[in-house]
Amino acid sequence: MKSILLNKKNPSLQESFVIHSKMYPQAYSLWHHHTEYEVLYIVKHSGTAYVGDRILPYEEGSLMLFCANLPHMLVPKIDSTNAFDEGVEDAYVLHFSMDMITKIVDCVPEFEPLNKLFNNWKRGMIIKNIRKKEKLLKIMQKITQDNNFNRITHFFELLNCIEKNKDFEFIANPGYVNSINLPKGRLEKVYEYSIKNFSDSTICLEDIAESINMNKAAFCRYFKKITNKTYFEFLNEIRIGYACKMLIEDKNKNITDIAYSCGFNNISNFNRQFKLIKGKSPSTYLKLRKF
Repeated sequence: MKSILLNKKNPSLQESFVIHSKMYPQAYSLWHHHTEYEVLYIVKHSGTAYVGDRILPYEEGSLMLFCANLPHMLVPKIDSTNAFDEGVEDAYVLHFSMDMITKIVDCVPEFEPLNKLFNNWKRGMIIKNIRKKEKLLKIMQKITQDNNFNRITHFFELLNCIEKNKDFEFIANPGYVNSINLPKGRLEKVYEYSIKNFSDSTICLEDIAESINMNKAAFCRYFKKITNKTYFEFLNEIRIGYACKMLIEDKNKNITDIAYSCGFNNISNFNRQFKLIKGKSPSTYLKLRKF
């Protein structure tokens, strides 16, 4: 599952950023990345988002921010794949180059707060504030409707609203993001293998190390140095992320079923890891997320 580089640049070079009111499910169902930053607002549809080392549900009204080179893929639910009608707005997707933005921000002292936003953006973000999301949607709609100077004005209004919002959740884990700009190869293979096989309870360090031509001890040192965590800490974060998705979406499975389907071979370890990563038990998480 190698991440595909997609070109999101505006071929005309007459605009500083590109915005569409369609999600194009054929493209978004690919595990892909691009050199531009992205703001994605889902107007309709729901499904599963794969972002870096996280797996999470998305739904109508979801607003997500993806940084440059952060791999992601959005897979709509089967019953909604036929509802992507031509000419109907199903999502607003905005892409912009950070090179262009930093040139402006560095020259204008009033834009200094945006640097903190861009630093947070590196992990990917989900905006949680409902009123703020509605306001951001209206701004994105204005960007598509206006042209020239007005588009730039609305664009920085969009960034300002995002920067002022403190109700958000990071998506990817720091260890994953820190590896994005490192040379690809061994680490990328480890991530891809882990995301594809996390439900296999027999995953072992020997097999992973061998797949990238390293011995177990060398692999453990290599992974810890780059990500600042052990491989199984990383793997458990992926597993618990998927467990959260199932707790929200799958009403036909109980907590024990979910634990085993996520790659845990006993419920005690699942409960322990869940509380360690999420700060609460699976049952408490389930109660909090019922709405």
